[in-house]
Amino acid sequence: MNDIEFIKGNGGMGRQSANEDPISGLLMRLPGLTTTNLAANGFDLVVVGEKTLYIATLKYFEQLEALGIVESDMSSAVLKTKTLDEYKDMAAMNAIVYHVAEFFKKSDAGTLYLGIKVDAEEIVKAEVKQMQYYSGGKLRRLGIFTKSLTNIADYQTAVFGGEDVGLEEQHQPLSIFVTYCGQLDNATAISAETGTVTITSTVTPETISALKGQSNQVLAGRCNVSILVGCDLDVSLIEKLGIFAYYGAIGTMLGCSSFASVNESIAWVGKFPLGIKMPGFITGDVLGDVTAADIELINDNRYIFIRVHVGDANNYFNDSFTLDVATSDYAYIENVLTIDKAIRGIRANLLPYLNSPLRVDAETGKLAASIVSYLETVAGRALEDMEKVDELSGYSVEIDPDQNILSSSQLEIVIKQVGVGVMRKVRVKIGYVTSLN
Repeated sequence: MNDIEFIKGNGGMGRQSANEDPISGLLMRLPGLTTTNLAANGFDLVVVGEKTLYIATLKYFEQLEALGIVESDMSSAVLKTKTLDEYKDMAAMNAIVYHVAEFFKKSDAGTLYLGIKVDAEEIVKAEVKQMQYYSGGKLRRLGIFTKSLTNIADYQTAVFGGEDVGLEEQHQPLSIFVTYCGQLDNATAISAETGTVTITSTVTPETISALKGQSNQVLAGRCNVSILVGCDLDVSLIEKLGIFAYYGAIGTMLGCSSFASVNESIAWVGKFPLGIKMPGFITGDVLGDVTAADIELINDNRYIFIRVHVGDANNYFNDSFTLDVATSDYAYIENVLTIDKAIRGIRANLLPYLNSPLRVDAETGKLAASIVSYLETVAGRALEDMEKVDELSGYSVEIDPDQNILSSSQLEIVIKQVGVGVMRKVRVKIGYVTSLN
């Protein structure tokens, strides 16, 4: 029917979050994407070693179109007229549109640094670090969309360092969410008669048996990395994403984390309903077809996926695991984001006093009481702000006045903080009694 159509823009008012907590990054390996127009349309070319990343900063979803990223019709009628290269380019474009759209649906005041890698190699540590450098150290979380988990150990060392200096040592910590290809990722033919695409896999297909088996990904100290294996297996979405369909819902996960306060779990039922049409796994298995016992085993391996709760029509993340061991203080994403925010804030407040003079008591040579009190207040300002918005339950800052600053030129500050708990399990005792007295 003829009509007048309205398309509502978003972002024109320039509304942004009051702090940098929502700032996120998404680094996608998309071989087959045509790069001809990326640089011309506003992507920056960043050289990392011998490779090139295309990076752009997004404040709102509608910017994608201006950057030359638009959604394509992947119906069989259209594909009959397309070449393999055109198909791969369309699928890559659709993958960008889908995951970026999901991010802004969940975090409309967030900022997303979008990085694109177009060669076939896995995303490597140097590229992870470059995303943080490009943002000026602002990224709080980075989603990685790559072929396999081959470089998972390197992603942790990108933060903590190994043979080279890590991001944390450079005062630019971040959490990394990794998703990878679970099934088919390469097209080899298109039928000119039916538009049917022959899709194969260049990786060993992931299976439920493997996900529930003994995981070798959990490792003490691997607290900055999480693995996402949950996705939307809606038939129309699989058609639209093509060879990039069997990856986790990384845009959704990034958006929930961006929208959350740093102390909040992305699995919070009351705040983070996902609205996934057909929840499943990157293996191609629909959630409803996987046994409860297998789901428990996958959960025990600290993978993040999508689940449902009886009596609730929506769906949610199962938890907010990192790949650290369960007994670690940093076993969950919110633990890491909270302490990273505290560290960033404390450092920002103390930095102006680096290399400043410190008056000592003339009789003892120790720190003057007034200096101790003042610096304790300075160091605690960021924590006080976090406590006010319930990101911390409490904190203390202590400076030993007996430190000999004259001989060491080193000031030691002891900070203790009490986190905010997450109600992961509830035990309710219920039964009949003859009376309430």
